[in-house]
Amino acid sequence: MSQDYQMNITSNNLQRYSDVDIFSTQGRIGQKRYFVYSIVIPFILFWAITPIAGLASYLPIGSTTLFYSVLGIAILAMLLMTVRLTIQRCHDFNKSGALAILALIPLANIIFALIPGTNGLNQYGEVPKPANWVFKTFFYLILALVLVAIAFTVVNLVNGNFLTELLSI
Repeated sequence: MSQDYQMNITSNNLQRYSDVDIFSTQGRIGQKRYFVYSIVIPFILFWAITPIAGLASYLPIGSTTLFYSVLGIAILAMLLMTVRLTIQRCHDFNKSGALAILALIPLANIIFALIPGTNGLNQYGEVPKPANWVFKTFFYLILALVLVAIAFTVVNLVNGNFLTELLSI
């Protein structure tokens, strides 16, 4: 576990914060950072690697195999980052990282983002650094977009015209 700490002194209380390391399974990550990272990082990885896979499909020899291999690497990278972030999120509410397997369920990161973290020190370390205004803004914006998309899907499924609406876009 990283021993890098930041200290915040407010009204005579000393609070130590641990740094968040998104490339590790050690430590803790707060709700808003987790949610933003678990949406944005896979999105960036996918859109960075997909054009490479598309270019690979134009190669004359073994293009299909190369295309699917590059796409598979992108998907594995996204899953790895999601599981790592979810392990840290589980640590924040003082649970084993084994729960991170649930991150493979679609939209489970919303549930993980809603579970409050442990106040103060727990067996996995100090409180993670609080989210700044950028993370808070992205958190509420992404959450609103996801909820609108879910509501749109549910309304169209209930009305029976989901595929019609989806194909007309």
